[in-house]
Amino acid sequence: MSNNGMDQYRQARMTKRQAILEMGLDPHGSRFTATHSVQEARDRAPAMVAEGESPPRDEEVIALAGRIGNIRKAGGKLRFASLYDRSRADAWMAQRHAHGQADIDLDAAECKKDRGIQLYLERGALGDDFEVVKQLDLADWVGVVGCVGRTKTGEITLFAQRVVVLGKCMLPPPHQAGAASGELSPEIRQRQRYLDLMMNDQALATFTVRSRLISEIRRFFTDRSFLEVETPMMHSVLGGAAARPFVTHHNALDMDLYLRIAPELHLKRLLVGGMERVFEINRNFRNEGLSPRHNPEFTMIEWYQAYIDHEQLMDDTETLLRTLADRVLGTRILRWNGLEINLDQPFARVAYDDAMQRFAGIDYHDQAAVRAKAQELGFKESDFATYDRLANAVWEEVVEPHLLQPTFITDQPTWLTPLCRTHAENPERTRRFELFIGRMELGNAYSELNDPDLQRQRFQEQLVEAQAADDDEAGVADGHIDEDYCTALDYGLPYCGGEGIGIDRLVMLFTGAASIRDVILFPTMRPS
Repeated sequence: MSNNGMDQYRQARMTKRQAILEMGLDPHGSRFTATHSVQEARDRAPAMVAEGESPPRDEEVIALAGRIGNIRKAGGKLRFASLYDRSRADAWMAQRHAHGQADIDLDAAECKKDRGIQLYLERGALGDDFEVVKQLDLADWVGVVGCVGRTKTGEITLFAQRVVVLGKCMLPPPHQAGAASGELSPEIRQRQRYLDLMMNDQALATFTVRSRLISEIRRFFTDRSFLEVETPMMHSVLGGAAARPFVTHHNALDMDLYLRIAPELHLKRLLVGGMERVFEINRNFRNEGLSPRHNPEFTMIEWYQAYIDHEQLMDDTETLLRTLADRVLGTRILRWNGLEINLDQPFARVAYDDAMQRFAGIDYHDQAAVRAKAQELGFKESDFATYDRLANAVWEEVVEPHLLQPTFITDQPTWLTPLCRTHAENPERTRRFELFIGRMELGNAYSELNDPDLQRQRFQEQLVEAQAADDDEAGVADGHIDEDYCTALDYGLPYCGGEGIGIDRLVMLFTGAASIRDVILFPTMRPS
């Protein structure tokens, strides 16, 4: 809609705001205490009665606050309206769970109505407040005091005794300004997230789930005697992952710093110091492309525990995900991208080499077969520094599409993982796993390398390969490795295991979102 059109709407609302001011009231509100959520109020509604009987009302006076969903006249002395608050997110999730796989439109009027509550706004009960009601617009914030009951048609209703304005909405919500409900474009939804949350109960539910997931992750680890820590977001030396960094400059020190690509090396320093069990929930930054599964700024949970290995971490990861599903969703069946993912069954465990053979019929060590497949996929061998890098690219293309149900891919090649212990009987393979669910990598874990001399050797090999390939995504920069980390290992890192899980992708799975941009409140975008 043009600015002139929006100005018209705004001018009409300014007139109503002025009328409220002339009553001696503040159209932008003051303190108000809500005693119940909308859904709690609905739960108080008396039972339905037989036709012809007077519908009862709950005797307790309660207070609700939220936005006006619609408002309509019923003569000169009566208005009906709908009120919605953030409990509409839980109501949406309950409806989705109740309907299961049934083809139900949760944005249909009847479903949406049950996520709010009807307001009965009658002049006789409201007195002077009825003049306030006459100045209300769609999407205004209000506080309403009254009793819950039912109308003659059985509609759950708050019969209002008092109404106060808590925030005048000066622009109309999009559907009032000419767009059909639910028709916000992806661009608007992500760029103006406040409109998405206002108009779309599913979006509010998504970010409600995200918040609760993070809370339950924190609870899971603190209940197991882990210490939550914070490590630096700016690093003078890269480490912990292979990725292109963001670079910034510190003026006072006159030096470049890197936004961290991973917290791993700092967290393991804490185990050297004796903290034994640590976790961090925080941001990582990788200067790479955008896609439905990648955002340059993303959230991870990483944890490290002394005296365990990656085998124990696989067991713990299964427990973690089932616990989160139980506490946040109330079910271990995830519905994502039209697929059903079962967290209740044992997670598959497949070795890296075996996966390529099982899902593509290719022997990883059969270089002719791998090169033929690479050519078929459109890869140029000259674009890869080594055969192993080419083979891994083929592996990703031919194996990952098959990893729908929870699967641990174990025993990755050593060259892929310079921070990981190897198998004693096969030093070409590591004591590591990656967790795949819904055909995407969700987590990564190691039995950690704690030999300082071998770690220095691995870092040097990584550096030489990166320099030879002119690789700015290798996780090293300016020809430097993290020597202080190696010094920390000299002081003794205990046998330990560590893991990282991408929270954004976890939220995608738990909410059914197809794009990572739908689970990040403010994803990275070009300026409008």
